Amino acid sequence: MKRSISFLLSLATLAAAPLAAEAAEEGRFDAQTFRPSAAPRDLVMIQKSEVVGHLSPTFGIYTDIGLDPLAVAAITTGQEIRAVGARLQVTGLAGIGFFDVFDITMAMPFVAWQMSDNLRPLGTEGEIAPNALGDLRFNTKIAIPYLNRKAQIKEGFGMALTGNLNLPTGDQNAFAGDGAVSGGMGLVADYRFNFGLLVTANGGVWFRPDRQFAGTKVGDMANFGIGAEMYVVQRWGWSVLGGVYGSVSMVKFPDSPSQVPAEALMAMRWQWASGFGLTVGGTFGANCGFGAPVFRAFAGLTWQPSKSREQQEIDRLKQVDSEDPDHDGLIGDADHCPELPGVPQNMGCPDSDSDKDGVPDRDDKCPMLAGGRGGCPGAYVKDDEIVILDQVHFATDKDIILDDSKKVLDAVVTVLMDNPEIRSVEIEGHTDVRAGDVYNHNLSQRRVESVRAYMIQKGIDPSRVTAKGYGHSKPIYDDSQCIQKDEELSEDCKFMTAKNRRVVFRIKGQGHAPGKAVGGGDTILSPGGTLDGEGVINGSGVLNGGSTLPNEGLLPKGSGVLDKKDPTLPSSTLPRSGEQLQPEAPKEEGADKPADGKDKPADKPADGKDKPKPGAAPTTQKPGAAPAPTTQKPGAAPAAPKPGAAPAPAAPKPGAAPAPAKPAAPR
Repeated sequence: MKRSISFLLSLATLAAAPLAAEAAEEGRFDAQTFRPSAAPRDLVMIQKSEVVGHLSPTFGIYTDIGLDPLAVAAITTGQEIRAVGARLQVTGLAGIGFFDVFDITMAMPFVAWQMSDNLRPLGTEGEIAPNALGDLRFNTKIAIPYLNRKAQIKEGFGMALTGNLNLPTGDQNAFAGDGAVSGGMGLVADYRFNFGLLVTANGGVWFRPDRQFAGTKVGDMANFGIGAEMYVVQRWGWSVLGGVYGSVSMVKFPDSPSQVPAEALMAMRWQWASGFGLTVGGTFGANCGFGAPVFRAFAGLTWQPSKSREQQEIDRLKQVDSEDPDHDGLIGDADHCPELPGVPQNMGCPDSDSDKDGVPDRDDKCPMLAGGRGGCPGAYVKDDEIVILDQVHFATDKDIILDDSKKVLDAVVTVLMDNPEIRSVEIEGHTDVRAGDVYNHNLSQRRVESVRAYMIQKGIDPSRVTAKGYGHSKPIYDDSQCIQKDEELSEDCKFMTAKNRRVVFRIKGQGHAPGKAVGGGDTILSPGGTLDGEGVINGSGVLNGGSTLPNEGLLPKGSGVLDKKDPTLPSSTLPRSGEQLQPEAPKEEGADKPADGKDKPADKPADGKDKPKPGAAPTTQKPGAAPAPTTQKPGAAPAAPKPGAAPAPAAPKPGAAPAPAKPAAPR
């Protein structure tokens, strides 16, 4: 029995030996704290609040070599062991920005070469692997609203939030990975001066798994960074960078500031119009903790397309004020408004919005009509059609207009109300290929009749709108193969059949609206028309202000219609606007005789018809007043009056007594 227990204990000891060795391996962590940013304008390890330009892809590669990035002491002897004595690392970078508000970047590090002491005193035989893959990193930066310097990138205060996520793709045994998912968040605040200087400060936390190796404890860390950039030759894009950054353990706090692992950074940067940027520099470490080497040298090359938004922002930073007085990033012939800030899409000029609908004219499909979608109203006139943004929908196989389409028809009604010169509109109805020709024609006709009835109900004159169904005789797309039910149609067929089912408002005639007849007769005077400079006919067909018709006057009594054989107006005047024609006052006995008692020949021809005198100005007669005397040219034969009519009074000679009138000889 005792032998059996001893045997089992021996097996347990042998099984526990490799597990203990594995536990020692798992105590390792990522010793690399140099993690350059993929954003081309960041200060290598210290970030700015400026995000990557909208939809601008950026790519880059950084290489660095550090001396003694990780040195630990053996617990038993106190001997210093270089767990990582030197490391050459290459990091691939990529990123893209969105809306000039946030960006997403990634970094993939690779340890190309590294060396170490023999780790036997630390419990592991031999050196670490000479090369290894690092942890894949994803980062994002979000500009804080109202503190986003995108509109004044050359000057002002800015702030941004940062975040990162690290995936365990690295070799933990080679001190190239943490062996678990990690990440963090931070805050960036900076200020850019208009003479080319920028200062920035970063702070955040890095959440890491707890690790302990040879007395060195690693866990959550607090990140910090303070940096500055100053242009040496601004137009060349040549600047100098400087700063201090580091990571302090939140598991074991330093006993004094001198024990804070930090690196001082110095670098120079060149940025070209081709999109390339080169950064070369070095860091000096405090050498008081892991990750802060004695010395580190690095070089980075970045690129973004020369026509990208990111490159435009870089070019703006390179320009001096004398070259770009409006600070819009465009100079010379490229800026059509050098004194007014604008956008590149508008040749450096401010965006205009002619219809005040909030959509710039350059993006407005209807720049002179205020609207919503695409800058257009729900319905508008274009060429020979009243265009509608949304189709008119009906109940399936019926002519019932759906409620959501009535606002579309209301927009068409508004267009017709606002444009009375559109005299004739044909409402076309079209269907898709499904069903027979007779059925489709009948359905389309019934549907457009429903549309016409709705528009008439809304106040449109029936004479202005006609309805015609065309069935499937005029398809936009060839949907001849799309004969399945709705749920069985392919995406292409759904698109084609939907486009073919349509209502079109075709303008067939334009011109002035017909006016009303003067005096209610058949002679029509168009609204707004002038009569030989004498007056203007208003919308109701009445002369404005009682202006007189040229040369002649009142319409004949009775029907108020001019005689077709002799359409000349008789010698009289029209009443003022709104007044009715008054009947002539009855004549009194002898009222038409002159004072001298002599008859004056009446101004009437022998046929008894009124003959106006050419060129005579019409006169106005008050209601109830005696008829005005007429004049006759010297030597003219007197006109015989109509049978039974009283003779017209003749004008008396100056100073002569009135004479009794002589009756005219009957015809």
